[in-house]
Amino acid sequence: MSVSGPAATAQEVTALEGIIVYSANRTPTEAAKVGSSVEVVTTKEITSRSQTYVKDYLETLPGVSFSQFGPPGTQAGISLRGAGGKYTKVLVDGIDISDPSGAATEPAFEHLLVGDVARIEVLKGSQSTLYGGEAVGGVISIDTRRTLHPGFSHFGGAEYGAYNSFRGDYTLGYAATDGSNISFTAQGVDSSGFSAAADGSEDDGYQNLTFSSRGDYMVSPSARLFFAARTVDAKLNFDGCCDPVSSRAFDNFDSVDVKQHAGRGGVEFSLFDKAFTNMFAIQGVLNTRDYHGSITDFYDGDRIKAEYQGTLRFNERLSVLFGTDWEQLGAESSSILTRETSDMFGTFAQLMVEPIDGLVLTAGGRLDDHSNFGDFKTHRLTAAYSIDATGTKFRGSWGTGFRTPSLDEMYASYPQFGLPNYGNPDLEPEESESWDAGIEQRLFADKLIVGATYFELDTSNLIFFNDQCFTLPVGCLTNLPGVTHREGVELVARAFLSDTFVVSTSYTNTETETQAGARLSYVPRHMATLGVDWQPMDKVAFNVTAKLSDDAVRGGQIAVDDYLLVSARAAYEFMPGVEAYVRGENLLDQDYETYYGYGTAGLSVYGGVRMALPKN
Repeated sequence: MSVSGPAATAQEVTALEGIIVYSANRTPTEAAKVGSSVEVVTTKEITSRSQTYVKDYLETLPGVSFSQFGPPGTQAGISLRGAGGKYTKVLVDGIDISDPSGAATEPAFEHLLVGDVARIEVLKGSQSTLYGGEAVGGVISIDTRRTLHPGFSHFGGAEYGAYNSFRGDYTLGYAATDGSNISFTAQGVDSSGFSAAADGSEDDGYQNLTFSSRGDYMVSPSARLFFAARTVDAKLNFDGCCDPVSSRAFDNFDSVDVKQHAGRGGVEFSLFDKAFTNMFAIQGVLNTRDYHGSITDFYDGDRIKAEYQGTLRFNERLSVLFGTDWEQLGAESSSILTRETSDMFGTFAQLMVEPIDGLVLTAGGRLDDHSNFGDFKTHRLTAAYSIDATGTKFRGSWGTGFRTPSLDEMYASYPQFGLPNYGNPDLEPEESESWDAGIEQRLFADKLIVGATYFELDTSNLIFFNDQCFTLPVGCLTNLPGVTHREGVELVARAFLSDTFVVSTSYTNTETETQAGARLSYVPRHMATLGVDWQPMDKVAFNVTAKLSDDAVRGGQIAVDDYLLVSARAAYEFMPGVEAYVRGENLLDQDYETYYGYGTAGLSVYGGVRMALPKN
């Protein structure tokens, strides 16, 4: 486990042993006791870089990259150790934000603004034992801002810059002396953008207005009621695909309105002097997408989920986590004319034990029952061994996972695109197995921290598009036999040259091979990051970030652009808790594409102000 990103402060990483990780075991766990591979992005890093989207921070983590279909708001696809968005579960304050009406049930990273985000955890590897379906490549947990200190607090900022882009955010929070708290955030983006088609000339703009709130009411010292809610209202213009000769995107005037309304609420209480903690929650999500222009389709998706989790701590060395959940997905769209649903009920349990000082082991299992596909069993093992005398930590994890076909993959029909037989209700779920092993070493009184991780991820029963369905009366989607393999190495290093000067770097090598022997598309073989945080004087701070992507392909063997992106930020605190800053992105003005035929931003400069009041 590491505090990740281009550069974390000396105070944050020196205190690593005191950091609590939540996603690895679905319960607060000291970082030193976590056997899984987890990256943490902290509030301090988010504010020190002042970027706009959650994906901006994710793509500087080891093993994470994105490909996007043009300017902000267009579809952004993740690669997490070579696994795409349909294999990645994203939770915001515990809410699963994936869209059940999509071609695959996956999250829309392009609409995730960072204005209300306090912390991000990226749990890598197959995690279906604790998180159910779609948690094949990993789980991304996002926590929004919570007011911790009694009284009112204010956090926010405004920024203007390249491509006539404006963004702003404001969070108002209040906390009582008993720990009850509530916060509200309003944030938005309005950008003229640039042409989504790399060869195009008309700008494709984007607007996003997001409201979110969360709170806790302390019924007693051992019981609380909690809630979280969010709504996203976005509109974007996008270009067509694809030119019949060049296969590249081309200018048009299509647009889409995207809305998401989501909420979660429940109760948590503990018994027997906090030895037995119980949590009951229910959540719901409603997604809509309405297309205008040459495409006039609509897609509506919804989810309702109920869950229970219990944690029984026998002593400091032995605990048991167990729980159950039920969810129903629904979708109706231009391609699914009659509403379709699917249900899944799951139960899970995990044992966590520390048999000797420094060695922590976990073992867990899960049984899911799906309304279409029957039973699935998944398992998980982790181990962490810390040697305090030498500053060394060994860790390893193994797990299995699955992804059920989406409602679109089972029931959709697209006659307007020549695909009347697109969906296939006889599809089988995809399955996965992953493992990783790593070491972390602290040197020179924690002034230098290095780490290395080796990982493998296999997926089988791939749901495959058979292009013969354009001309023959055969189903478009089918399961392919064989295994898609991913393996690689992640290296990280962090040097604290002084209390005010921190240098951080990472390198990831990812090798992929499909069952046909080809490489996966848009997965860079080599990725590297370099970050510098420097505070030369009390009120002045600088941040520089560099990201290299090298040797990615599309279509199995066609080379995709390599690129080196450099960004920087300079800030001055002109009054306590309020700072002005200027930041630049793509300072080398690289001309590149992350997805074939679609454009990217050139050199871009932005200026803004941020506040956090009271300052602490």
